[in-house]
Amino acid sequence: MRWRKLILSGGAAIGAAAAYNALAGQHVPPLENPLGGEEGVFRWRGHRVAWTRRGKGSPLLLVHAIHAAASSYEWLHAVDALAEDHTVYTLDLIGFGLSDRPHARYTARFYIGLIGDFAAQVIGGPCTLVASSLTAAYAIVLGARDPGRFPSLVLVEPTGLARLHDAPSAGGDSARLAFETPVVGTALFNGLVSRRSLRYYLERVYADDSLVTEELVDAYFATSHQPGAKHAPAAFISGHLNLDVRRALRRLAQPTLLVWGAQAREAPVEEARGFLTAKPDLDVAILDGAGDLPHDERPEEFIEVVRAFLARVSVAREPDARGASVKA
Repeated sequence: MRWRKLILSGGAAIGAAAAYNALAGQHVPPLENPLGGEEGVFRWRGHRVAWTRRGKGSPLLLVHAIHAAASSYEWLHAVDALAEDHTVYTLDLIGFGLSDRPHARYTARFYIGLIGDFAAQVIGGPCTLVASSLTAAYAIVLGARDPGRFPSLVLVEPTGLARLHDAPSAGGDSARLAFETPVVGTALFNGLVSRRSLRYYLERVYADDSLVTEELVDAYFATSHQPGAKHAPAAFISGHLNLDVRRALRRLAQPTLLVWGAQAREAPVEEARGFLTAKPDLDVAILDGAGDLPHDERPEEFIEVVRAFLARVSVAREPDARGASVKA
């Protein structure tokens, strides 16, 4: 009788989880490109990778952060202005946005390979790499590895020193397995990306929580409720995407701009000191009134500091009359 009760209660729990998953998947609109511009598809290791392009001029590649509801949507308020002077590419990483979301082995190396191959095969020539949070850590490694391909970097609140630098633990592997289970794991993920949970998260990462509108929550909800949406975040939650950037950071030879929100909570501005200690010649911009998404919360200020930085970089690369390099 005891075993029968356990089996029945377990079955009831799984049934409840399945019902919750069915409800969570209702009324989720299909994803559309929120950024506009020319749309493209990059085939990489058998997967479809979505990207956009707009503008003319020296190329910029914008890569979004990694979290449970990540996508290129975070660049919505920056792309148009940046495209006035540059060819701006945005990339949805595999597992997010409009790209494929396969049940794959997601690692830091996987994403570093994707970004590097996209820059080489789609953009073709040198480009400024602009990345946020964990992908900014990947940008540091790519910049140290191939400064010719990435002659300048813009890093928005990068990880890899104070946070998200440790290899996955046994507990992390358990968490990944839990999220990957078909019914219960999906229910766990759906709870993590419910509208209530997403609103709480967004109100933490924006210094001005009045910016967390229903439209914003709906956009994050839609992208986190697509088929296969849990796979890449499961790797993130378990620590399999973490990356220690200490060695790569010290090897950076190209001009690099570090951008931070003064009121950031997830990545407090004090963390910028570690990057400056390791690499004192970084350019730094601290945006007041901004949290963990300064490029979205204060886009005008972000664009201003990026433009000024890129102008200095451009001047530094211009040959003088003797064919030497002019220093800014």
